[in-house]
Amino acid sequence: MGALITLFLIAALLFAAALQWMGQHRLACWLLAAFPLFTCLACLRDLAQGASRIGLATYQSDQKQLGVALLLLAVSILAALRPHWRWLFWIEWILLGVACGVLVYLAFFWKVFS
Repeated sequence: MGALITLFLIAALLFAAALQWMGQHRLACWLLAAFPLFTCLACLRDLAQGASRIGLATYQSDQKQLGVALLLLAVSILAALRPHWRWLFWIEWILLGVACGVLVYLAFFWKVFS
């Protein structure tokens, strides 16, 4: 399941870049906002279960990840509200590309190197 989600996110990231080059700035920016939004929702879902259910270490990790996801979401929404600030789109695109790189490592190579 994680590999499928990772491939979908990579396709969405590449599609957003293509939309940006084709002049569909607003649509490209809102497409990028979907990734941090789903990340925030996933973290909030885990945090709602409580530390006793998912474990203290996982709970604390989700708290840290929620902060990063909220920061990415804020930059994504700012880029979507200012679609002609192309530099902001590309900064967000690079940040989400790094996040996708981490997901690729976790989904495909974690067991190989551990």
